Amino acid sequence: MQTNPEELRRMVEEATKQIRALEKSLAVTEKRAKSYEEHWSQVYDQSRELREEARKLQYEYEQLRIQKGGFGFKMLLFSGFCGFVTAALLCLVYVRLLRPVSGHEAAFTEFATENQFNYELQLSRGEFQAVESSLREKANDPAYKIIAPEIAFAEKMVSAAGLYFSGQRPE
Repeated sequence: MQTNPEELRRMVEEATKQIRALEKSLAVTEKRAKSYEEHWSQVYDQSRELREEARKLQYEYEQLRIQKGGFGFKMLLFSGFCGFVTAALLCLVYVRLLRPVSGHEAAFTEFATENQFNYELQLSRGEFQAVESSLREKANDPAYKIIAPEIAFAEKMVSAAGLYFSGQRPE
């Protein structure tokens, strides 16, 4: 098979065109490869910097945990202690100030606050009659009606003590 020179030249031109197209394509590809390589290098450098920063942050975090040494446990103990103290104070406030008091208890407390010191003083002086008359008056007072049985009991005790100490002992 023999080829004529014209056909051979055409084939050479066509091959040259293809080679030029391939060279152009190779140049574009090399240019793209170079830009990809530069981009990859930047990403790699950035990744390396980020890894180094993450390692540094991890180290600093570990150092901080060592410095603080059991901060969570200490806070747990502190909050438990504060809760206990608060509960104790609230119980004390309730018992001392907020506890509901019955009318009987309130009346007796008021009676004792007003009269106990004077009665003790009069009894120590031997003034049994004065204490008895005061107790009779208080038994008829509407504010102390609720504790009238207790006042009557105290009146009988004072009367008996007065009789005993005056020499008129009941038989």
